Amino acid sequence: MKVSERASTRREPKQQRARQTVEAVLEAVQRVLRRHGAAAITTNRVAEAAGVSIGSLYQYFPDKQAIFVALHDRHVDGVRHVIERTMTDCTEASLDEFTVELVERLANAHSEDAELHEILSAAVPGSADGFKRALQATFAQVISPTRQDRYSADEAERMLFVLPQLVEALVHGVAHRKQAISRERAKDEAIRTVAVYLNSYQGGHASRY
Repeated sequence: MKVSERASTRREPKQQRARQTVEAVLEAVQRVLRRHGAAAITTNRVAEAAGVSIGSLYQYFPDKQAIFVALHDRHVDGVRHVIERTMTDCTEASLDEFTVELVERLANAHSEDAELHEILSAAVPGSADGFKRALQATFAQVISPTRQDRYSADEAERMLFVLPQLVEALVHGVAHRKQAISRERAKDEAIRTVAVYLNSYQGGHASRY
């Protein structure tokens, strides 16, 4: 079953009080995770932390998976907002400048509640696919106006394949990295990696390594 199909099995809140209940449940997941760890995320524990009855929780979330899907959907909305805001703020930036800024902002967004994001990635199959599609659409808008000036059609096509894959992997890598290096160092390395790739196209021709 697709994410959208699973999410559609949830009862959508119509009234303000119902929306507050749903929000309380979603916020409670993060509190349970921080205080007790991932194994403690159960519907009963979440309902208790949210201050609602288990029956009220089940009105909107038939099971724990439905809660994860709702949290994933909220995360997707947040990522979309970061992308849109970056495009607005960087309308005059070069592709290189825009991409570096986008990677930094997305890495920062994913580093917040990183453990929860890792749980959602495992719990919601195909969770990265929408992120890649959004990135591809974004880069298509940014690259297209400059294609005739700097990149050939073939080069732009290759970049539109590589950049979404590269940025998605690096951003999630920063969030989910182990303790070998700090998150800030991981973010710096992600930005440097993207910069090196983009610099290989300096002058309109990809360098060969």
